[in-house]
Amino acid sequence: MKAGVINFAVYENGSEYLGIAKVTLPDTENKTFTVNGAGIAGDIDMPVPGHRNAMTATIAFTDATEAAYKLAENRKHTIDLRAAHEDYDSTAGAIGVKAHKYVLDLIPKKLGGGDVAPATPQSISGEYSVLALKEYIDGALVRDIDPINFKDVDASGNDSLAAVRSALGK
Repeated sequence: MKAGVINFAVYENGSEYLGIAKVTLPDTENKTFTVNGAGIAGDIDMPVPGHRNAMTATIAFTDATEAAYKLAENRKHTIDLRAAHEDYDSTAGAIGVKAHKYVLDLIPKKLGGGDVAPATPQSISGEYSVLALKEYIDGALVRDIDPINFKDVDASGNDSLAAVRSALGK
């Protein structure tokens, strides 16, 4: 049974700790064709293999930190979130930990200044365009979405864009 996140840490370039934050990972939504015509009673939205709508992530820092301003620099940032998830094995009656890792290539879109008030954290937050997303569970790749490099790999290792790259001579 999966119980939830015990804790996590955010790093840039794999080693630079960014501080205390809350991260909202991007939603992934497939682009679709609307198919209709003779032989179909109505419309069907068919997902386009490997094509996604734009992805956005949010990082909310507890206070106004140097890291929040550094992530607002107009360039690509590679961050990784390392999370420890609690995993309860009901058969063995044991509580374990599963390592989750999310690697995101980001470009900043917005920096929210937060509120300045007495005895209150400023809670600065950034919104980022996600260029690529990789997700690992216990070191195994479960998702690799990289529109710029024409990759869309699922948990089974299937790259839905491999045949498309081949057809295009890539």
